[in-house]
Amino acid sequence: MSIIVPYQLRLTGGLADRHRFEAYDGYSGMAGFARTLSLVSNYVETGKIRQRGDFEGRHSIIGTAPREGSVLTDFLIQLDDLPAHILGAGAIKLGSRELFNALLARVFSQNLGDGYADNRLEDALSSKRGDIETLVAITEAPIRQTHQVISAGVGKVNVVTGSRVIKTLDQSTKDYVNLDVRDDTVICKEVTVSAFNANSGYGSVFDFDLGRNVSFQMTRENLQKYRRVFSWGLDQYASRTPNRVHTCFTTINFMDGRAKRYQIVQASRIEKT
Repeated sequence: MSIIVPYQLRLTGGLADRHRFEAYDGYSGMAGFARTLSLVSNYVETGKIRQRGDFEGRHSIIGTAPREGSVLTDFLIQLDDLPAHILGAGAIKLGSRELFNALLARVFSQNLGDGYADNRLEDALSSKRGDIETLVAITEAPIRQTHQVISAGVGKVNVVTGSRVIKTLDQSTKDYVNLDVRDDTVICKEVTVSAFNANSGYGSVFDFDLGRNVSFQMTRENLQKYRRVFSWGLDQYASRTPNRVHTCFTTINFMDGRAKRYQIVQASRIEKT
């Protein structure tokens, strides 16, 4: 049995208050939002991360014509009633609707630098944290594209499901997501691996100096070199051993100077047991 999860973009400010928007950037922004929905939908439906080709999630998102009020655009997400069995019992217990809502809120919040904690999501996908970090990483570009509607005759966009606003986009969030401050200084630290996807090379490490998790990525070449190191590190993290990974990386920062993502250049095991 399938279910429908409704989402809506509510555009206000500027031309939007007269039920209009600049067409090129406005529709491009809506396409970015649809792309974000499709990436999350595909994962809930199949348990797989896909972003290229004719993947299943592309066909799950149905759009309707914009209408007045100021400008309202509805998106309907068609999902199977139960998420993919490959995601595990926790995801099935949570259900497709709530899993989708939690994942979408997560990718927006993390890409826009907001704090986010949803114990239901962490419990449901406790063994799939690398997948969550991969979804966050691959949705960065379409979330950036969604912001094209801002300043295209639109001052603010509310992302709404039901009666709940899950995120408000405006010029400040546009500035935030558009700016990557690259620091090519190589830094080396001992970290624990809190999430890792061995296929994509995306994941997160706990940085003890910062006291929080930071996303990371690596080139295909370095993924081949260090896949085993990070897989081992994730196993050590799950087993709660004191073992760590020594890693060297360059940094991509948010506009406020906080670390957004590490680009891994070297890694090795540190066995303390």
